[in-house]
Amino acid sequence: MPWIDKNKCVGCGACVNACPQGAIFMKNGKAIIDQNKCIKCGKCLDICSQEAIRPNSENPNLRGHHFGGPGLDKGRGRGFGFGRRTDY
Repeated sequence: MPWIDKNKCVGCGACVNACPQGAIFMKNGKAIIDQNKCIKCGKCLDICSQEAIRPNSENPNLRGHHFGGPGLDKGRGRGFGFGRRTDY
């Protein structure tokens, strides 16, 4: 799911026009994404000249909340550290 960095959004409306689902609207001069309508096509990410629309993987509000709490999944990478053993 894409998200919008409110500090970078200049309210140009290019993303509103690019969205094929009408999932983006303006409120108080900033773009808002209706996640229930968003089909994750990426057109808004491509059109945003300010790089204000980012993929969910870069959302700082969601980091560290996948496995029960803040920071519990940081630094584990793919496989969560249970990969090759070298201590046999």
